[in-house]
Amino acid sequence: METAAVENELGLIRISDRVIAITAQAAALRVPGIAGMGETFLHSLSSVLTDREREGVHVGFKDGAAVIDLYVCVRHGGRIPAIALQLQEAVKEEIKDSLGIRTAAVNVNISGIIFDTGGKSQ
Repeated sequence: METAAVENELGLIRISDRVIAITAQAAALRVPGIAGMGETFLHSLSSVLTDREREGVHVGFKDGAAVIDLYVCVRHGGRIPAIALQLQEAVKEEIKDSLGIRTAAVNVNISGIIFDTGGKSQ
């Protein structure tokens, strides 16, 4: 388990990579156009159904800043570059605002596209 350190006048605060991943996942799932998280299509579908923690998020550190890799499925019909940019900005802002941690990179990996069937079975 890796940790990020935030120092203030009262002392040192260590934040685990798990907390960073959960915060990043929560921010990612609020972005319009994101259907779920997961490294593969099947993992993405299961994360939509079960909302498993940390799935689809990997956190590392480089020069004291977090490097976050996101694996997401997007909903059909949206512009993927625009969704990815909005996702990067939302996660970076949430990590900074909630945890006070500097983010070096937010890498977005599109695992799949979810087609809504409009409630009709196929």
